[in-house]
Amino acid sequence: MNKKNLIMLTKQFPFLKKEQYVAHELKYLAEKFDKVYIYPHDFFGKAESPSFELPPNVEIINLNQHIRPAGKLVIVANFLQAFVFEFFRTHNKMTFLKDLRRNFSIFATQLALGNGLNDFLKSKNLNKTDTTFYSYWFSNSALCLAIMKSRAFIDSFAARAHSLDLYHEDWGLLNEVFLIPPFKNFKQQHVGTIYSITDHGKKYLDAKCHGKPHVDVAYLGVDDFGLNPPDRDSDDLIVIATCSGFDENKRLHRLGAALSLLKRKIRWIHFGDGVLRKQAEDSVTSPLVEFVLMGQTNNADIRKYYSEHHIDLFVNVSLVEGLPVTIMEAFSHGIPALATAVNGTPEAVVNGQTGALISVDFSDEELTKALQSLFASPKLQNEMRTNSRKQFEKLFSAQNNYTRFSMELQNKN
Repeated sequence: MNKKNLIMLTKQFPFLKKEQYVAHELKYLAEKFDKVYIYPHDFFGKAESPSFELPPNVEIINLNQHIRPAGKLVIVANFLQAFVFEFFRTHNKMTFLKDLRRNFSIFATQLALGNGLNDFLKSKNLNKTDTTFYSYWFSNSALCLAIMKSRAFIDSFAARAHSLDLYHEDWGLLNEVFLIPPFKNFKQQHVGTIYSITDHGKKYLDAKCHGKPHVDVAYLGVDDFGLNPPDRDSDDLIVIATCSGFDENKRLHRLGAALSLLKRKIRWIHFGDGVLRKQAEDSVTSPLVEFVLMGQTNNADIRKYYSEHHIDLFVNVSLVEGLPVTIMEAFSHGIPALATAVNGTPEAVVNGQTGALISVDFSDEELTKALQSLFASPKLQNEMRTNSRKQFEKLFSAQNNYTRFSMELQNKN
């Protein structure tokens, strides 16, 4: 059955400048569904114009108009049902109890958002059997839909699973930085299909969920902006690119230290900003390394830069990732990558073919040696550029991936 309408829950998209990659997927979803409604369920700001141009058949659900707190008895009754289900299935019972007040607050908020969304459905006369419900993240937005499903407001929903919303037990020290989305088991009980963005994520979920829910792989994708110019500005100058925030997870200061040890002329181009920017700046101690800070840059301008300026290597040294869209973008331009072998990243970066992988807990020596090996042979560099582009065409084409995903979302969920 081809469903006509799509309710898509995001974090803040299309407001602010985050979740830029949602816009790529939305273009294809809007072609398949008659109407798409976006519910930016973490955005409670003042009414303002979207930060992205939206297809004509896309409408934003205004949270300030569609949120309805439930009565205390309703909240407590539904929370207790979810709490009991979660408590007896979680491996971290003490942590769950310790965070009980926070978890109750999150649950009550998502219950209210679900009430508001249900009111919106009624106001639009949207038939739940003719509408697909889809959370872009397997986090609190998925909890909102899980609560709606448990209350029979909707029949089913689908959700993507990326990284921080997936590998809960594996966050390690990041537990102190990021708040783990609660009610993982409750969400898994009620979701129809989880679409992992990597094969690694699917295997991870299959092992932990024991067949419930159904899990499929649906890679993200990027558009084709053309190849990176092959000729260097100077034969002895290496150009490195990175694109991320400056935070504990991205560990860009580790890269700065390694580049300073190479004793090569290097231009390090970075797109993005963050609280640990100075730490990264201070890590560059060699006068041979030029650190060019581009600041917060919209995606189209980044892609334009890749299309016009030669780059030898893209680098990602994160502690936690799913499979970085930034690597997919680099590959689409024929730029190889060096990255940590975390979760799904090895599905893109193949040692000696599309770049190099290093350990998640790499040493400075390992990172420096990996960088040196990638620039040891011009022939190898050219082969990796060709292979990176082929990897994009095979796995990460937005046209291929999102067309296929949109059809499946419309017919299956």
